[in-house]
Amino acid sequence: MSDSIVTSPPVITDSLFDVIARGIRFRVNRTELLQDDPFIPLYNDSLVPWLKKNNLVLREVYVKGAASPEGPYLNNVRLSRERTKRLIEFLSSNLDQPIADRPLNAKCVTEDYAYLVKLMELAGDAEYKQVKYIWESCRGDERLCKKKLMAYNKGKTWKRLLQVYFPTLRQSRVVLWFAVSPKHMPIPSYHFIAKTEMLAIPALPTQISLAEPVPAVEKKYARRHLIAARTNLLHDFAYVPQFGFAPSGNIQLEYYPLTGHYTYNAGFTFSNHRHWSEHKFMQVRDVQLELRRYFKGGGAFIGPYLAAYVEGTKYGIGFSATKGWEGEGGGAGLTLGHTCRLNKKGSLRLELSLSVGAFITRYDPYVWGNPITGFVDGLYYYDYHGSTSQFKERNHQFMWLGPTNAGIHLTYDIIYRKKKEVVR
Repeated sequence: MSDSIVTSPPVITDSLFDVIARGIRFRVNRTELLQDDPFIPLYNDSLVPWLKKNNLVLREVYVKGAASPEGPYLNNVRLSRERTKRLIEFLSSNLDQPIADRPLNAKCVTEDYAYLVKLMELAGDAEYKQVKYIWESCRGDERLCKKKLMAYNKGKTWKRLLQVYFPTLRQSRVVLWFAVSPKHMPIPSYHFIAKTEMLAIPALPTQISLAEPVPAVEKKYARRHLIAARTNLLHDFAYVPQFGFAPSGNIQLEYYPLTGHYTYNAGFTFSNHRHWSEHKFMQVRDVQLELRRYFKGGGAFIGPYLAAYVEGTKYGIGFSATKGWEGEGGGAGLTLGHTCRLNKKGSLRLELSLSVGAFITRYDPYVWGNPITGFVDGLYYYDYHGSTSQFKERNHQFMWLGPTNAGIHLTYDIIYRKKKEVVR
């Protein structure tokens, strides 16, 4: 608003615009104002009578986001021009403002990517910096920015922005500037001292702000995996020389944060094969913890990765009446792997991996029958030939450096998350 002395429109910075702008909604691909938009009764019932009383006319219109970023850019340019024209006609006609006195300037931003960047910053969006860089590198070229955003990250980011932020961008944000009509502008006297002040408005603040907060819109991230289950097919169908077919039950659970590079894994392997008549045994209990870092960030958790693991094992293994071992061990190392999708949704994945590291175990060999007397009494004995009074368990130790595991894994998402937040 301005009195008779101030006749030039003020400079509206982006930050000031964001504070004082008022949202006005249009139907998709239409240019007429919605009759149920809250702005219309506010303007007609509250502002128009006061504007007429003080002989104010519309002089400048600032419009941002005259069309949402959806749809072809040239069509959005057409919509923005026609919507701005319709808005000016509505505002001026209700003031009985002649066409000749209607504003000559209507500053319009068709697709408001600066506001999109602001919304992403306020939401703490993980891709805020990338989108901001794209917008700034385009130097205000909306058409170029739209093209780059649609191509970025193979279109996935654009689709997410469409769901999360575009509902808020589907409105025109408007700032209006009114000045005293030239017909009623007083001529200052010789002794007049120039003075500029806001017009006093009865029962209203000294400055009218047409700003209305953008309605709270509940945003939802796309459905994201939280926990996945994994099995190693090489363990599921394992074959051990001197023993034979020895499948083992194995499962890993992987926890996925919402974003970033790292995931957390816990796994358990179990086998309990006992062939008493052949003196063959394959009884293994193995627990493993793993920290993974996927090379590709942003919460995708796909492609190559590097992991660090630790494990603990308890086992009893026998190949024959004279070849058996029992003990415990532990190890640590690194795993290099690669994960790829097997279905369109990405909920089923194939993974290849190879682990290298160190494994150390303390154990005792055992045999069928008494190793000292040679008498077979139907019992298994530790293969120890010294004094029984000096015997101690786990007299033997073995350490291995090199490959420790290999995997062809199937991974399936079993628990999903839905992250919600409110953006204003």
